Parts: sequence; C-alpha cells; structure tokens
Amino acid sequence: MGLKENIKNRRLELNLTLEDVSKRLSISKPTLQRYESGVISNIPSDKIEKLAVILETTPSILMGWDENKIKTRLQLSEELECLLKKYNSLDNLGKHTVNTVLEMEFNRCSQLNNQDRIF
Repeated sequence: MGLKENIKNRRLELNLTLEDVSKRLSISKPTLQRYESGVISNIPSDKIEKLAVILETTPSILMGWDENKIKTRLQLSEELECLLKKYNSLDNLGKHTVNTVLEMEFNRCSQLNNQDRIF
C-alpha cells in the first residue's frame, strides 16, 4: 500500500476522525482529506513524522517501506501487556525459571551476534 492508503487505514483502525487528526496535525480537515485521496502526494516530512506519532506507527510504515518488518506501537503494547499478564500470574518458581531461560537465551544470541560481527 501507498502513503495515502496507509494514512487513511491507520486512522480508521484507531477510530479517529478526519477532524481529530487534522487538529492534532495543525492542518485543515480538507488538507488531510487531500493527503488521504492522494491529491497532495508531496507531504512535508515533518508532517509525516507527526502523523506517525498521532497514528501510533512509524514514518516508514506510513510510507509503505517496512510494512512487514515493523509493528505499530499499539501492536507492541498489546503483545507486551499479554506477556506481562502471563508473567505476573506465575509463582516465584515460575518467574525464576522464566528469568533463567531468558538470560541464557539472551547470552546465547548475544554470543552468536558477536561471532557474526567477527567474520
């Protein structure tokens, strides 16, 4: 998808109106409509950066560059919340086990990354 579709789709995913976003972006509602319709395709970079914050995503996702690589802040927040709920429901032994495995895997991956940098 392109910039115009990404702006509109993300705005709708967050249940934001044109007015909500245009006010926060300090532009008129018709200007935002022109962004979303593609009438204005050369959107200033500072507006794209601010749009990304408002739409809880990144400029690269809005531009359509890293759609499959980068998750939105909202998706990350939901994943973290789910993991924290699970972790917090564990008893002390369970938390100790998770912490131990996590530390071991972190160290293993760190060593692999360091070996890749040597070569």
